[in-house]
Amino acid sequence: MEKEILELLKKPNVVTVGRGRKRIGGVDTGRLAVVVGVRKKLPLSALSAKDVIPKTIGNPTVETDVIEVKELRLL
Repeated sequence: MEKEILELLKKPNVVTVGRGRKRIGGVDTGRLAVVVGVRKKLPLSALSAKDVIPKTIGNPTVETDVIEVKELRLL
């Protein structure tokens, strides 16, 4: 799955990738997910096919969850 995570980090707008739980409508589903942090969530219609975050990655597959993150600053 490391290769897939590195590919996610190359996508424009992606700033973080980590492990977490899938949330739908702000509600924790309890399912593990690869959480992809983006500067701004955009509608699929505004993205080219190569820039869309897949719904699952890896083998075995793990769901992804795209979240909008504020500016990150190192302390």
